[in-house]
Amino acid sequence: MKSNLLFCLFFSPLFIFAQVKEGEEKVVITEVTPKSETELPDIDPEFPGGIDAMMNFMQENVRYPQSSIEMNEQGRVFLSFLVDIDGSISEVKVEKGISDSLNVEAIRVVKSMPKWKPALLADQPVKSTVRIPINFQLTDGEELEDVEEEEDEERKLYDAHWAGFDFGTLILMSDLLKTDFVANDYWKNNVARSAVFNFNFFDYKFPIIKQYLGLTTGLGWNLSTIGLNKNYDIFHTADTIFAVANVSQNYRANILNVQYITIPLLLEFATKKEQKKSFYFAAGVIGGVRVFSNTRKTGRYTNGDRFDLNVRSKYNFAPFTLEATVRTGYGPIGLFATYNLNTLFKEGKTVAIYPFRTGITFNVDYGAK
Repeated sequence: MKSNLLFCLFFSPLFIFAQVKEGEEKVVITEVTPKSETELPDIDPEFPGGIDAMMNFMQENVRYPQSSIEMNEQGRVFLSFLVDIDGSISEVKVEKGISDSLNVEAIRVVKSMPKWKPALLADQPVKSTVRIPINFQLTDGEELEDVEEEEDEERKLYDAHWAGFDFGTLILMSDLLKTDFVANDYWKNNVARSAVFNFNFFDYKFPIIKQYLGLTTGLGWNLSTIGLNKNYDIFHTADTIFAVANVSQNYRANILNVQYITIPLLLEFATKKEQKKSFYFAAGVIGGVRVFSNTRKTGRYTNGDRFDLNVRSKYNFAPFTLEATVRTGYGPIGLFATYNLNTLFKEGKTVAIYPFRTGITFNVDYGAK
């Protein structure tokens, strides 16, 4: 829950007023009652610098207790204190309080005040008692959003929706947007054993229209796992890559892995400046550079021994990848989908293959406080 501390602390020689919404009349909260031991002074005690200085002091020094925010505790704490002839403050008391945490905070702030100008009687300083209210108020919704909007307008930083984690599945498709590869059926992948995982390290949004529209970029890492159907063994030369069925062995797992470092360029629409409150939609492209690829096969030999075979190779993967993507969701949860605009492997090494990836995304605002 976001909070904003508002102080309504105006006083004259006779009254302290609470500031209320425009169009309403001011309401008397309590009287300032300076007094000596025998009679009222000629000049009342005063905070050094006057009313404006005291307002600034309050705004800079009062801290809303976290426990009170969580309990939604609000209201006015009415205090009295003694201003001595040297301007020092003592005997701070709560005359009407709200809760222990807010009462303690109000007392702390008053005790931290600088020395006041003492009351005067016949041009001589005298002791006097002052009563003031401190208003603790939580605000939420549009009023708070307006304040945050002004802050964001100053720093021009807005939450993007790229940084975080993506989990999903992967489907290999032909240039006809089909999953069948008539002459190369070994590229029809096992979707249940295929997966995609993205770890997007950070993002940055360049605003076009405040938080509503902007260009998002960042940096990420992608792991695509392609589950091969049946007991295929991958073979490759400098000129080709293909697979042959192994009729003598049953693999428990048979996968082809490839990893990329990725950089997005997304046109992003968001309804709010804060990620956790925002519906968003983004579309654009993701560029990638291959950094690692391998095959992994696990199973048992006929004698019962287990095996786990890993072979690292470039496998004629295209060194760069370019994907079209859309991402949408609300707050930290969303959906994503990508489709390769270039082939998975180098052109001419095998049939054209275009991976389609889709899944769920968990956005993380690493800069949140």
